[in-house]
Amino acid sequence: MKDKRVNIPKEFNRLLHEVDTSKSMSEIFNDFLTLSIYSIAQPFYRSQIIEEKYLNTAKKYSRKQLDYFAAMNAYTLISLDMGMKDFLGEMFNMNGLGEHRKGQFCLGARDKRRYGKDSTSSPSASARLRFTPYHVSKLMGRLHCINLKVDIENKDFITMCEPCCGSGGMVIAFADCMKEEGINFQQKLYVEATDIEEICYKMAYLQLSLLGIAAKVQLGDSLTLKVKERLYTPMFFINGFYRRLKEFKEIEEVQSGEPVQLRLIDEEIRI
Repeated sequence: MKDKRVNIPKEFNRLLHEVDTSKSMSEIFNDFLTLSIYSIAQPFYRSQIIEEKYLNTAKKYSRKQLDYFAAMNAYTLISLDMGMKDFLGEMFNMNGLGEHRKGQFCLGARDKRRYGKDSTSSPSASARLRFTPYHVSKLMGRLHCINLKVDIENKDFITMCEPCCGSGGMVIAFADCMKEEGINFQQKLYVEATDIEEICYKMAYLQLSLLGIAAKVQLGDSLTLKVKERLYTPMFFINGFYRRLKEFKEIEEVQSGEPVQLRLIDEEIRI
């Protein structure tokens, strides 16, 4: 009997290739992410800025093409629901979308003359976007989950900071390990994730949102602390992390005897 199960990565890639052959795959993938993250964020923000960003991207495509994006979003959700993984990171790598991106290192005219346009010996060529394989991220997650169940027993939640989050793979792996330890990561984990690459920021926000991880995801530079854009995932609002973080900082203040700066809340929530 023929196996009728859908090959999700194959179907996702088929849609990605068929959306619009007149545009580069990088542009299509980025637009897919833009539409996905802003459609998730807007019900919580009710922002005119988000609405305009969404509509400016959507108007580049027909109704049928937008349906393709909706299907890609559904395949992403189904894949993550079948088992926690860095699905978008895998799709990004599979399609070679990082081969033409250099992160913070740009191949300037001088580099091109010195190393050659396509040289792999240049400093910039080695800085193409690559994501940690999920099994390696999972190993790191397991190391941090040793005795975590005991440590978290008397805490409302724990926090995680990921200053170079990529597509969110390390965060997902840690949440996966929490789940294996019998800890509800949707209730017990708050994450602050930052990346300088816009494509990474969007992938991380989408995957953390679909997995129900409470997080502040930022497009910015972790070294200079300059942030271009930030969004909070739906679970941040749904599970009351706005209030819980305020209480957490108040407790820290009492224990330390010194005022703790709460850079979060109010102004950061607005966009």
